[in-house]
Amino acid sequence: MNQPPDSLPTPNGAGSIHQDFARQKARRLLQILRVTQIALLTVTLIFIALGLYRDMVVIVATGLLLFSVDWAVAHKKIDLGTWILFISLSLMLFYLAWTGNGIRGSVPLGFSGILLFAALLGSRRQLLILMSLAICICLLIGYLNQAGIHVNQVLPTTLATGAIAAVVLGVIGFSALMLAEDYRQALTELERENQLVKSAKDHIEHLALHDPLTNLPNRSMAQAGFREIYARTKRQQQLFGIIFIDLDNLKPINDSLGHQAGDHILKEVAQRLISYTRDETLVCRYGGDEFLVFLPNIQSADDASDASVDILQLISQTYLYRNIDIFCTCSIGIALAPQDGDNLDELIKKADIAMYHSKDSGRNSFRFFNSSISHNMLEHISLISGMRRGLQEQQFSLHYQPKIDLQSHRICGFEALLRWNHPEQGYISPATFIPLAESSGLIIQLGEWVINEACRQARAWIDEGMPDFSIAINISSIQFKRGNIDTLVFNALTRNQLPPQYLELELTESLLIEDSERLANTLANLRSEGVHFSIDDFGTGYSNLGYLKKFEVEALKIDQSFVRKMDNHSGDAAIVRAIIQMASSLGLKTIAEGVEDASTAALLRGLGCTYAQGYYWARPMPVADAKHFWLTWIKDKS
Repeated sequence: MNQPPDSLPTPNGAGSIHQDFARQKARRLLQILRVTQIALLTVTLIFIALGLYRDMVVIVATGLLLFSVDWAVAHKKIDLGTWILFISLSLMLFYLAWTGNGIRGSVPLGFSGILLFAALLGSRRQLLILMSLAICICLLIGYLNQAGIHVNQVLPTTLATGAIAAVVLGVIGFSALMLAEDYRQALTELERENQLVKSAKDHIEHLALHDPLTNLPNRSMAQAGFREIYARTKRQQQLFGIIFIDLDNLKPINDSLGHQAGDHILKEVAQRLISYTRDETLVCRYGGDEFLVFLPNIQSADDASDASVDILQLISQTYLYRNIDIFCTCSIGIALAPQDGDNLDELIKKADIAMYHSKDSGRNSFRFFNSSISHNMLEHISLISGMRRGLQEQQFSLHYQPKIDLQSHRICGFEALLRWNHPEQGYISPATFIPLAESSGLIIQLGEWVINEACRQARAWIDEGMPDFSIAINISSIQFKRGNIDTLVFNALTRNQLPPQYLELELTESLLIEDSERLANTLANLRSEGVHFSIDDFGTGYSNLGYLKKFEVEALKIDQSFVRKMDNHSGDAAIVRAIIQMASSLGLKTIAEGVEDASTAALLRGLGCTYAQGYYWARPMPVADAKHFWLTWIKDKS
């Protein structure tokens, strides 16, 4: 895998480069200043030897003025320092040209040095100004000499003048050397930056086409690879297989051992798949715990079956993580081209459907796509997508079925039941969408919405002056396993200012038989605040008196499958009688559901059942109808 470059541009990179440039400019300015001062000192000694004291005074004055450049650099006024250097030397050279050999001596060399300084230290504007000034001075002196206004004497060339020219050339040469060095450094730095940019570009391109954890090709690269491989397979008139792999139990591994363990499994699975195909371009991490394997140039579906068996065995081998043996299996779905489609998206969709059929069949197996499972699976996928959209678009509502006190004949509460009014399909039965919500995990969001909506409605009825009642809500075992049901309930109660005693949570027997410490603590936490509990559909599961005592439930809800057949089947009547007697001996209340006629209601009343609900009194109703029913009931009973 390509590694990221050691140094990539950062948001502060421009500021850092600017600071480095300023420091480099200050260092070069001081170097040129020192060389120039040494050169001026040398020329001063030569003038003293020649007796040119007037010129010597100008040289010394210029050298002393140049010490102000040190002050400018110390105060980080680099541009001011360069102007002082350039102007001071330009004025000095103009004076020496005026009083000496004019433009026939070493003065033009000096101006060349100043222009070189400007190229090294200054800006384009400074260079143009100094070049214009030097040209104007040369033209002016030339014109004045020609016109006879000011004629410079031509002094003979001596060792001293040669020495002065050598000093000027030395300064120019030193400056040219520094300029060349800076140029080479700039080229080297530019080459390094280009290499960094290229490395970063390669790294980004690699990340765009590969999964960062496993280094396998991702979806984008799989698309490009599929087109090339399938075209070659098609020319050879052979089949192309897509194996869609989903790990069966990665989430429990993440939950128990941490995501590092899960990442270790994913990387190991990737290596095993590569070792099987011997070509990483045929393997793709599709996302999460899903992988794709391409099978080009196969002769028949049997080849795909054999490959799937090998992959199942390969992945199910033990994984070692921190001296812990971990077992992980997978479910596989297979689609074949061209019979199942000729583009990757369509093939993946069908292989995915086959994979879900494999999971439904017990996992650690493989299935081929066929049209019969496609219809059911597509319908399920459509409903799941519809539920997600329905939550956002407020398509869900609560209907309320009254709960009747069989002894006092009053309404003691309501059960809140979730309903879905699909904009195209109309009302969809909870028996259809609730299992899908649980299998897809959407029951978490739906359950949270139900809790909040039921508490909001209960608060509204209290504010409207309704007598004492309770609102019962069915709680999925998945919501409890999430581990935050108590927080959700308390938040809903607080948000709606609803006293906890108005809320009743209906639990399933399958949840209670897990007998976990976390569940016991959660129920105890809720019960301590006043929330009521009942067991839903009692008698249909693994009934156990032990959990009735441990979890301190308050009521048993007798399943309607027993209640509806009480008149016709003595066995069902006996079961109902036994549940009521047992509950009474334990100090628990009973709630019969599914009461559809007066005789069943009378029979339950005679057996000592506490509460009942069913079509005999009312079906589940929208809020407005439930309120009207309640008010009418109160009026009739009074």
